[in-house]
Amino acid sequence: MKTLFTKRTILHGLIICANVLVLTSCHSNQGKSALPLITERHECQLGTFTHLTGDVCPISLSIDFPVGGSRTLIDSLTAFLNETLYAYFENGDSTHEHAFATDRLEVNLAAQTDAYVTYEVNSIFFGEGVETATEWVTFAVSDGHRLAEIISEEGMLRFYREQPELASINIWEDILNHCYEDDSLVDIVCSVGLLGDSLAHQYAYAPGIFEDVKYPMDAIAPYLSREAQELLKPTTRR
Repeated sequence: MKTLFTKRTILHGLIICANVLVLTSCHSNQGKSALPLITERHECQLGTFTHLTGDVCPISLSIDFPVGGSRTLIDSLTAFLNETLYAYFENGDSTHEHAFATDRLEVNLAAQTDAYVTYEVNSIFFGEGVETATEWVTFAVSDGHRLAEIISEEGMLRFYREQPELASINIWEDILNHCYEDDSLVDIVCSVGLLGDSLAHQYAYAPGIFEDVKYPMDAIAPYLSREAQELLKPTTRR
């Protein structure tokens, strides 16, 4: 696969995105919004690559930029978006930890309530099929801090054992194959995110092989971290 993705293109795109983030942060502090967060969609084509089919396809990114909300939340989101962009441009078109190159990066606002907002980062690869590795980051609306943990390995294992009707059979079988006699775990949680009415979970069977599931929030809430549970009670979901 031939990729037209030069360091000059990367640097130029990074400067543009960084400038937009700085301006966005400044403008958002001019007033408070009634909503936890207001965003605008920004897209940028960084280059092209030749697909397996021979078609020339774009290398692109899209980001939901914050343009309204509390200052502390905007500042925290700005730092997060800058970190995400720097990590992406630092890697360029090289192979990522997800075992494939990223042809399209999407940073989306996935959920917002009165208590928290959740962003999702999608690293998308167009090969014989479409592979998408997703990571979620949740922020408290009250002070903008990022949640350190949504659910522990032990909490997820207990949920699967006590709520088998809600669990993915394939994931549960894979979990059992990786559990030792002392119940030590092997990265069961993988990637999770708080949505408005559910917990999103992307389970990685192997690099580049994923399963996406959602668990009803009411059912999985008792198994979440204490900090996550505090954000859930009470919330007005949007």
